[in-house]
Amino acid sequence: MIYKKKYVKKLIRKQIKGILTAREAGELDACRRLYAHEEIQEMIADVLLSMEDDELPVIPSDGWKPDIAAIIRTAEQRSRGKRSLWRKLGWAAAVSIPIMTMLTYWYSTREQIPDFLHGPCAGLTTDADVPLTESVVSLSWGGVEAMKVPSEKQGELLRTAGVRVFKTRKGVFQVQGCDDGNKAIGPEEDIMLTTDAQQQAMVELLDGTRIRLNAQSTLQYMPYKKKGEQIKILGEAYIERPDKSKAKTLLIGTSNGLVKSLYGDFALLSLDDLTRAATVRGELSLHSKRRADTVVLDRYGAQGSVISYAKQDGGVKDTLRYEAITNTDAILVWTKAVRKYKDVPLREFVAQMSFWYGFRVKDYTCLPADRRITTTLCYRKGRSAVFAAIRESGVLLYESKGMISFCPDEAKLSKNGETMLAWWE
Repeated sequence: MIYKKKYVKKLIRKQIKGILTAREAGELDACRRLYAHEEIQEMIADVLLSMEDDELPVIPSDGWKPDIAAIIRTAEQRSRGKRSLWRKLGWAAAVSIPIMTMLTYWYSTREQIPDFLHGPCAGLTTDADVPLTESVVSLSWGGVEAMKVPSEKQGELLRTAGVRVFKTRKGVFQVQGCDDGNKAIGPEEDIMLTTDAQQQAMVELLDGTRIRLNAQSTLQYMPYKKKGEQIKILGEAYIERPDKSKAKTLLIGTSNGLVKSLYGDFALLSLDDLTRAATVRGELSLHSKRRADTVVLDRYGAQGSVISYAKQDGGVKDTLRYEAITNTDAILVWTKAVRKYKDVPLREFVAQMSFWYGFRVKDYTCLPADRRITTTLCYRKGRSAVFAAIRESGVLLYESKGMISFCPDEAKLSKNGETMLAWWE
């Protein structure tokens, strides 16, 4: 409906009269992104000119509003030679004053652009990473959750038969060997580190590799297994390797494949049926669990994937491919405290936000595939800021019990039917 100017004018009239509902206010807010500034002005002018005197808005300045009849009457009292000119000026004043008043009200009441000099991200620049010292992380071993590690906790957290986990003052979880003779008694166990919504974590492996986990991601370390099966990641991560001269081959398992890093840094997205990686520095390769061939990513921004599909006979088929040269800054925006999105696909934005905030999207097909968004968000902001940005892009959404939908006919949202979208296109 907001794509029809007649409907938009109806909303403007309601706002002027002060009878706009909350839902209609959201629709009207979205119109500001759909239409050009000049189009909005023209629609406001059309609405004001069509309204009766008693419908015109009360001007905020002590209740004053223009006396249109008096302005016209004054103009007609001018000399005959100037009558036409002054009549035009009188009408211009009569129309422009309420229009300017309405525009002032319009832009003063709209949501302001976040001010990161004074907001929750005060003092943080756009290149600052999300602080690791704030996160609360789950640490478990042997398949049983053992503890929630609060942000302020430091020192040794866990000691198994051959490995201990130590948290530094900077919030880094270090996996260290037990070389002091004080090994714990018993078999080696799986060690799992998991982040919740709006939490990140940094894990440092024995060889100096650092792995930053995004929200709702898990790193599993199994020291008792052979080298290619010791580390597994589910979720999203940024891996930073030591210098080439010091680096050893790193193998990271995913749900349907394996990433082999010779040296350098890379981004990784690991979902149930998808492994996607992009090189930031160095060289790596992608391997499928069901295929013998590989994809080599050996230049900056090189991106590839392993995608699994269900076959008609009940089996599973993998597709392994080199995709493109991608923008690594856009891929790693989730690592930043101040996140700038410039003309990115709205689906990509929504998928990233669902990962960070933990909300579920019922049906992505109702989200326009060609819609894009430009916005800036602070990582400390609540999900309401994200929903406002989506509405600003011209798309309405409906929320219920942690799930959102973009389908207009949704009255109630089911708890089932959740979908996950990979956002590296």
